[in-house]
Amino acid sequence: MKIVGLSLLSGKELLAKNGGELLDRFLSRNPAYGGRLGMITGEQGSGKTSLQLLFAKNFVGGEYVIWRGRFLAQWHKLPNWGSKVRILVHKDDSIEFLKLPYDGSRSEVLNIPVVRYESARDVLKKLDKNYINVIYEPPGYRISQELVEDVKERTGLVISPDKLEEEKPAFFWFEMLYRLLTREDRDWYAVFIDEVDDIFPETPSGPQFALQAWVKDILKDLRKALVSLIVSTHTIRNVDWRIRTKIPTYIYLRGAEVRPGSKIKQQYVLLMDPGYAYIEWGRYGVFKFNYLPQPKYDILVRRGKKEG
Repeated sequence: MKIVGLSLLSGKELLAKNGGELLDRFLSRNPAYGGRLGMITGEQGSGKTSLQLLFAKNFVGGEYVIWRGRFLAQWHKLPNWGSKVRILVHKDDSIEFLKLPYDGSRSEVLNIPVVRYESARDVLKKLDKNYINVIYEPPGYRISQELVEDVKERTGLVISPDKLEEEKPAFFWFEMLYRLLTREDRDWYAVFIDEVDDIFPETPSGPQFALQAWVKDILKDLRKALVSLIVSTHTIRNVDWRIRTKIPTYIYLRGAEVRPGSKIKQQYVLLMDPGYAYIEWGRYGVFKFNYLPQPKYDILVRRGKKEG
């Protein structure tokens, strides 16, 4: 499978050959192999968002694509995003999209339609294969008793009853993974989480410690359920080691810090030109990708709880 906007690196034929083969394998969809687990890492401006959007665009139409919405939006970097992006917002949220031009002109409110959802389970009913489904987690989310029981069964860790009242935005994504894991279909799903250290921090506490242990244990089962999880971070050390060591595929962009035990030398990544990436999955190679054109504005997403 080829992806629009990506091409092989000229020269260094072995690296280019390996890079192309690994990239094609990463983007392929074969039920015998299941979903893909990958982490993209690099310094700010190295192209993490461009690469994730190129991957997401490649999957649209053939599977359900889920994108974690951030409050300084990234999805608007996709050309003609209005026809390719669909926004899902919790029923109790008040969301406003503010366009911030770089030329210093006044900001304006964008009238972008949204789809309302009630829960992670409800999200699955409202996804559309023809779009990148951008989901904004609610300001607070309480994990379900079903998830609590599954955490106990898989990890042996008990989330105490007094903690079940706790609400955190990150909890939504654990519930989302649980619903994807236990759904009753075998469609393909691809979940993209930028700044994944917000969701799986290195030093979790309380219920999140048990939830992240649970994620480590379900990653293999997610793949078998035809779910891909493609995440990104500036620094891999900021991500829970229990989870990052279970991810088989790493894509290093300019300025990335390679993981311990990597076959790729750190200086190779630090000296890499913009638009090139090392991909490591057992062996390693190099590929080239095109940055998406930079819009002349940012989109700031302002939220508040709905009144009434």
